[in-house]
Amino acid sequence: MKKIKFIAMALVAGMIFSCSSSDGADTSGELNGKWYNKETIVFGQTYPYDDHESCGKDYLQFNPDGTGAFVDIYQCDPYSDPFTYTRSGDNVTVLFGGEDAETAKIIELSSTTLKVKVIYDYDEDGDNDTVIEVYTRT
Repeated sequence: MKKIKFIAMALVAGMIFSCSSSDGADTSGELNGKWYNKETIVFGQTYPYDDHESCGKDYLQFNPDGTGAFVDIYQCDPYSDPFTYTRSGDNVTVLFGGEDAETAKIIELSSTTLKVKVIYDYDEDGDNDTVIEVYTRT
């Protein structure tokens, strides 16, 4: 009987120590701020974001009041596409013009990195694809 209790205690201790917070990426960081497009990962391939201009970079802006914008720098002029957003745990839902909502799962959020998983038809073949979008903050 003592042997069974010892084995059970060893298994419980093993489960406790193996479930540390370092098992996955941290998603508890602050979303507010300016996030620059870095890369897209789809079909196991990483594609660097290369639509930057010498005068500026495209970015996402998240404000503390639940508003934000996609900002595209084109010919050195910023073009802003405003949105509202809500965050619930690891999910962020963005609403464009009060109609088209898109939800992304935050898979990493630190002071310098935002990595989200979204599902949409990346290659325009009629089937939805799982896409990882990576942003950086300086």
